[in-house]
Amino acid sequence: MPVGSRKLSTRAVGIQAGANHPVCDRDCDSVANMTDEVSCSPTTFTSRWLRWLIYSLIWLLGVLVVRPFTFISFVTKPRSRRVPALDNPILTMKASSIAAAIRTRKLRAEDVVAAFVERIKAVNPVVNAVVDQRFADAMQDARDIDAKLDAGDESIADMPLLGVPFTVKESIAVKGLSFRGGQPVRDGEERCAREDAPSVARLRAAGAVPLCVTNTPESCLWWESYNAYTGSTLNPYDTRLTAGGSSGGEGALLGSAASIMGLGSDIAGSCRLPAFFCGVAGHKPTPAVVPWKGHAPECDDPRWPNFFTQAPMARYVSDLPLALKVLAGDKAPQLRLDEKVDLRSVRVYYIESEPSSACSDRVGAEVRAAMARAVQHLRARGLDVQPLQLAGLEDAFGSAAIAMLQLRRVHTVHYDPARPDSMHRAWPELWRFLTCRSRSTLHSVIAGVLFAIATRTPERLVRAADAHRTALGARLEAALGTDAVLLYPSLPEPAHRIGLFWCKLLNSSYLMVFNALGLPVTQVPLGLGQSGRPVGLQVAANKYQDRLSLTIGQELEAAFGGWVPPPSKE
Repeated sequence: MPVGSRKLSTRAVGIQAGANHPVCDRDCDSVANMTDEVSCSPTTFTSRWLRWLIYSLIWLLGVLVVRPFTFISFVTKPRSRRVPALDNPILTMKASSIAAAIRTRKLRAEDVVAAFVERIKAVNPVVNAVVDQRFADAMQDARDIDAKLDAGDESIADMPLLGVPFTVKESIAVKGLSFRGGQPVRDGEERCAREDAPSVARLRAAGAVPLCVTNTPESCLWWESYNAYTGSTLNPYDTRLTAGGSSGGEGALLGSAASIMGLGSDIAGSCRLPAFFCGVAGHKPTPAVVPWKGHAPECDDPRWPNFFTQAPMARYVSDLPLALKVLAGDKAPQLRLDEKVDLRSVRVYYIESEPSSACSDRVGAEVRAAMARAVQHLRARGLDVQPLQLAGLEDAFGSAAIAMLQLRRVHTVHYDPARPDSMHRAWPELWRFLTCRSRSTLHSVIAGVLFAIATRTPERLVRAADAHRTALGARLEAALGTDAVLLYPSLPEPAHRIGLFWCKLLNSSYLMVFNALGLPVTQVPLGLGQSGRPVGLQVAANKYQDRLSLTIGQELEAAFGGWVPPPSKE
């Protein structure tokens, strides 16, 4: 039986219909006077022809420009390099197990940190993930932990991440290390962080030891990790492929067993995409639960934390609840992460692909097969698993993009403190780029132009996008309630050639939709597909129900093995 062939449950049909949904009807009335370019209905705010025009333009860009250049680059590159084989069992342990072993003196913190430092040194020449490091200081931190334990110091005995090494995206402040978010450093600016970000401070207070900061695209403004200073981060499973972005350095180190726990960020899938491409786990928490301060670029817009969050990443899904509890601090009780979830009490919905009327690509065979395996396993475990047809999903990209482009005062290279709400620097930067005088990357320049154009978005279109997003969120939240999750594709296909995201830009809607709706979502690795590339899927839940997506994620990880070491031989 095909995955999507089972009859919808009564509740799912009610959500699908949605014609009399009060939020939807009210929102539609509020935008009834829009132009012909924006059609008003209970489910969408753009006409089909406009969506297909956008799709066609991106397709032409790919056929005429992007694909030829990336193909030439792919075939002319040397054969994919392999990361070294794993030779230390410490490297494959879970973070929780490492902390327990150090606490009970079965392992010394110094040996653990040394193992990961040596692994980073071995794999970084292959994947190019590290921007700056504190290896000597990390070793001293580990020796201090061992000395306190040897002396019977009880003050550190209950630290949940005692001695666990972790790595950090370079856009998040680690005292003394590079902190520019891949951006060019202006005259007079400091390159290094003066203090830890609150999230890093919480991990340190829990006993964890930071090792290094990792690569990100300029201003975190792209789904591949490239900037003019560090270059491209490569995928450990095939170095001709992208590691994703913007937390690509974290994904590459975690996937190559050079890190056990990482700290990334997520505003449009920036944590989940690299986790998907590199075969590891990541979790975008409920908004405003994890501190967002101490990030470059920062943003003064009060709407920023609705979309943006710092996010834990890990080799294993089972380590994410522990990391999230530490990062959430005094807000952790709202997530009830310590409550044991009865697996069979969780209802499961799934969506195989965005609808054919959307701008994005349909899901390919490898990702579809991973979804089918997950659905079949959860049904075999006795869970109620049903397909969901979510009205309005075809406009997920449009409403999410418009909402995010309305953010102001984002401190990129286009930001002017004298005119914080203006993007007037974007156009001169574009001219400098075209005349080969810009220090910025093409991704950052184009993003600035889009933000500048967005300042002139007609108010009626902004209202329509907000209304659509509100209605879509209300439908999905009604479906999920407090006891359900949604299985959703991460992207239509696994990792692709570096540079190819230019013609796959619209596929980011699979990731952005959960930022736009403010829902927590877990990226779950499901091993390797037929091509040898990692596959996985997203598990979303309602706000403050993070424990449900994490529970289902751990079940799927246990069933299908989760992370698989990258090949070390040709």
